[in-house]
Amino acid sequence: MSGRSNVQGPGARPQTAQELRDQNVQLQQENAELRQKLQSVQGQSEVVQQAIRDRDDAIAKKNLMEVELVRSKNDMMSLNNQLLEAIQRKLELSQELEAWQDDIQIIINQQLRTQQQFEQPQKKPASNGMSFFRRPSRTTPTWSRQSSTSSSTWSSEADQDKTQSPWRDWLRRGKGVQYGK
Repeated sequence: MSGRSNVQGPGARPQTAQELRDQNVQLQQENAELRQKLQSVQGQSEVVQQAIRDRDDAIAKKNLMEVELVRSKNDMMSLNNQLLEAIQRKLELSQELEAWQDDIQIIINQQLRTQQQFEQPQKKPASNGMSFFRRPSRTTPTWSRQSSTSSSTWSSEADQDKTQSPWRDWLRRGKGVQYGK
């Protein structure tokens, strides 16, 4: 300022106008850059918002699937219990059937023995009149096998005859009553 005067001439204004124009262009460029950044940030914000919505949807689906999994596990446990109960019932029924078959087999064998005993006296030939006083001959016990589905037992026909003699039991009971047994 030493060589210049404080008064500026007409040439100074164009310089200031040029600077203002340059500043205006520069500000417009900055404004455009800021708008682009804002649009970019808004675009990123939309992407972030969409990602958050997708995450929330996935969490909701996961929770629904967990509920369905628990329900399925409960159903499976219930069905397993029903299956075990059915198996237990089948086992019980099988055992009852087996016992029933054993009982039927015993009844049939007893009826056959009774029928054989009934038919045997009719088939015996009449011998002399003194056979009435004769002691019945004891035959050696014949062994027969009683078959059943669960077990097989061997029994003697002589032993079976003993159990079917009600008069023997009656006599024994009578003696026991007399002697206080």
